[in-house]
Amino acid sequence: MSGSPLNRVESIVFPTRDLDASIKFWSVALGHGPAFRTDDFASFEAGNVSVGLTKAPWRDEPVVFWACDQIEDAHRALTVAGAVTMIEVAGGTLEEQGEGTPVAGVDSATGAVDVPGARLATMRAPDGTLVALNQALEESW
Repeated sequence: MSGSPLNRVESIVFPTRDLDASIKFWSVALGHGPAFRTDDFASFEAGNVSVGLTKAPWRDEPVVFWACDQIEDAHRALTVAGAVTMIEVAGGTLEEQGEGTPVAGVDSATGAVDVPGARLATMRAPDGTLVALNQALEESW
């Protein structure tokens, strides 16, 4: 998409209180089991989109992760459009920037955090929905 800070929907992460029941449902819905699973997270491949399930307490609603070339550029464009930076704080929850103490490794300007193979950041759009950014990185872990 020319001129857009967001390239495409990359993944959707759904919160769950019962991971096993959610895995059972999504396995039937998608016709196959998860490609990846831990005690509190599972991920399914669904065409060009990943469907994630998480027991982490950071949200009560699904979060859509958008692929972007540069988190800093996307963050700047979305901030100009009225989005607010969210940061991960102790306990795994998200708070507006300045409302809590970020966990170690969170970039203070963008709220971004590096994980194996990606840099992730989350923003709240003016309508209250969450917009998550995903910049692919060469895996160096």
